[in-house]
Amino acid sequence: MKDNTNFLKEIIWYDIDKKGCVNKPLKNEAVVYIYKTSSNTSKSRYYVGSTIRLASRVGSHRGYVINWDDYKKTRSSIFYGSILKNGWSNFKFGILEYIDVSNIKNIIQKKEILLEREQYYLDNINPSLNICKIAGSSLGVKRNIAFSLKLSKSRRGKSKNPTIKINDKPKVITSETKQKISLRCKGISVKIYDQLNNLVGEFATITSAAKYLGLTHKTISMIFKTGKSYDNFIYQFCVKDVRIWVYNLNHKLVNILDNRKRTSILYNISYCTLNNYIKSGKLYKNKFYFYDINSNNKNNN
Repeated sequence: MKDNTNFLKEIIWYDIDKKGCVNKPLKNEAVVYIYKTSSNTSKSRYYVGSTIRLASRVGSHRGYVINWDDYKKTRSSIFYGSILKNGWSNFKFGILEYIDVSNIKNIIQKKEILLEREQYYLDNINPSLNICKIAGSSLGVKRNIAFSLKLSKSRRGKSKNPTIKINDKPKVITSETKQKISLRCKGISVKIYDQLNNLVGEFATITSAAKYLGLTHKTISMIFKTGKSYDNFIYQFCVKDVRIWVYNLNHKLVNILDNRKRTSILYNISYCTLNNYIKSGKLYKNKFYFYDINSNNKNNN
């Protein structure tokens, strides 16, 4: 194994508390980072990673540990297993390199630059807590025989392309059931603030907020459900009703759709045209009125 003692001595190490918070103000900037077990340098174990948004990534690490049962199939079992066994306070955190990608607009190009630098440190440090030794890839991960046998068994008899099952008995959905389903179909907008209550960003959906922070939809959804934030941000969620009410020529309610997209498809009307009729409240093709929660004249019909 390479002697990386001198290389690693150049890093400034920061303590981590038992909740996984680093004793250093973190910003959403592009870096290659490193964790180490807090024993002496010669015996420490290391984990190397890279990210475009540092604060969010460190927050994600805390979230993965808290909800490990949900993530253990997709995350580094060695790194997180060590945290679960020894605790966050037995780790230290450091920055290997800050990388300026502010002039690059293409997200893929940004990630390629970071992965190239991450690979440099993976090659030089050879961190034992990283399962994958190739940045951004699962290449090099060795699976044991038991794993291979289970995978083979699970795929046995299955075709590559999924088949479509045809149910001979039609499923009947009553109007009451449709309405109950529609009540659950609501959009959620997200506002994100820093610790000083400064607005970081405002997003129409959880998906767009997750994409901005470099997180998964599931992570933001977990924050929404539990009210617990795993990073240095404050999240404010607003549940909005995106259903569409459809009335016939005689102003009788005939349908409630989950959203505009489904309405557009069901009634064969373009998305843009549908929006115009919702705003105007006019009768569409002498057949239907379309309204949403913000329509002023819905309640008048």
